[in-house]
Amino acid sequence: MKKIVCIIFIFLVCGCVQRYYNVATRSEEIYFYSTEKEVKIGKAFAERIEKKFQLEDDLLLQQKIKRIGGKLAGVCDRKEIKYSFKLLKDDTVNAFALPGGYVYMFKGLWDKLGNDDALIAAVLSHEIGHICARHSIKRLQTSVGYGILSILVNTAGRMNRLERRKATIGINELLLAYSRADEFEADRLSVKYLGKAGYEQTAVIDVLKILRKEQRENPIKPLAAATHPYISQRIKNVKQHIDTVQIEFNDYINTVP
Repeated sequence: MKKIVCIIFIFLVCGCVQRYYNVATRSEEIYFYSTEKEVKIGKAFAERIEKKFQLEDDLLLQQKIKRIGGKLAGVCDRKEIKYSFKLLKDDTVNAFALPGGYVYMFKGLWDKLGNDDALIAAVLSHEIGHICARHSIKRLQTSVGYGILSILVNTAGRMNRLERRKATIGINELLLAYSRADEFEADRLSVKYLGKAGYEQTAVIDVLKILRKEQRENPIKPLAAATHPYISQRIKNVKQHIDTVQIEFNDYINTVP
């Protein structure tokens, strides 16, 4: 088992490693997946998504999401990939991004946004932020690292059951922290891209308030909540990046989602 762990570790450290300065995150990062590989992964997932969910039939809505998304993609920090924006015919109130430039929004969220260009742009810019920061790929790399750490924890002969449990909890908390940080970073980038594309940056706050209302009316599962920051925290974070908005006293009280 130890030999297997060493082989995996050597592959990760000495394999196809790329050092890359990410303009979006403003930091030098290491990737085990090339952009070409990332796009292939995203395409494979996109094909599955479109088999599982039906695309919205209204071509005008599909054209609109493509137009708004294209405008944002034109000003984002990552232009070496081709972006795709599609609307899914489902009442789920959500949107998501896949590796390599694939962005989807559910019709349920679209309807909540009232067909408003700025609000739609705020959602799409957040998802573009995830792609520019390469959060999905980092999460994939982290999951590989998590697997290695789990093997090391479970094969460490000198650790008792309690120590192993604490170590596993620590690993889980580390992964959750990355997820929360990703949301904050994508929000920051959404503000940036909205401004560059000519949309009102406060639309991000408006969308978050819509999501907060939806969350209160239809609470998410505890496990899902654990991986995301309170929406009130996200609103406070966004306000810190908009020059024309002041942070209010209530923004520091994060006990209510």
